[in-house]
Amino acid sequence: MYMVEEYVNASKTQYRDALDVIEEFEKELSEMKGKCVDVGCGPGDVTKRLILPRLSSEAELVGVDISKSMIDHAKQRYRDEERLSFLQLDIEVQDLPIDALGQYNNALSFYCLHWCHNVWRAFDNIYKLLRPGGKGLVMFLAWNDGFDAYTRVHEDPRYKPYMQDADRFVPFFHRCSDSRAALRKMLDGIGFEVLHCSRREKSFVYENMQTLKSHMIAVNPFISRIPDHLKEEFEDVVVREVASRKILFPNKNDNGQQEYSILDRYHILVAYVKKPTGAC
Repeated sequence: MYMVEEYVNASKTQYRDALDVIEEFEKELSEMKGKCVDVGCGPGDVTKRLILPRLSSEAELVGVDISKSMIDHAKQRYRDEERLSFLQLDIEVQDLPIDALGQYNNALSFYCLHWCHNVWRAFDNIYKLLRPGGKGLVMFLAWNDGFDAYTRVHEDPRYKPYMQDADRFVPFFHRCSDSRAALRKMLDGIGFEVLHCSRREKSFVYENMQTLKSHMIAVNPFISRIPDHLKEEFEDVVVREVASRKILFPNKNDNGQQEYSILDRYHILVAYVKKPTGAC
């Protein structure tokens, strides 16, 4: 998740799903004015290309991310955008910077919050970032059987020393029998007025195993810990474990060689919320 170029080259799924939700809520985004924040902006592509053009012309947008390398990339790539800036920020931090509290009219987040170990605190911090009456639109993964591969690979003694915290990277909502109800309860408990909350099934077809591998490596939280002499082997093991849970379709490449397309089915959560006007 900190390998910028790899992520940029392997994030078609994230970009497509973000676009679907952004187009669905296009009217709501067009009414967002003032200072807006994109939480978990990554390299800034969704922030710049999908979000910014749909906001009111009276809005300015700040992309924030925990990764310094992602923020440095975004700052460099989009340095000439007048209404766009980027800032390093951990949305799970226990105490937000004082100068960030209540500073944003609107908050957005796409494909970020499932990575949070303490998702309740992440949502609570989004609540604190917003001004009274501020609105937020978020979308993130609820369930993907690929996460279960982490637990299986963790059992391998070759990799276990580098994956002691594997459970922390299995999202909270992935474990919930009713993730929509769990999310709504969490948002209500924090104090949000829930305007919309839904769980949706999605699918994506990877053209071949190499495409799946590129995606898996780009978002794998353990790859940077694995010693060089085990890295290639680890990547292959993870991809095989993930693929074993998917639906494979045989096909042939341009050279007539046997390959497989991989159908990935997963669930996302979408919420549109408001911080009550009278809230502190």
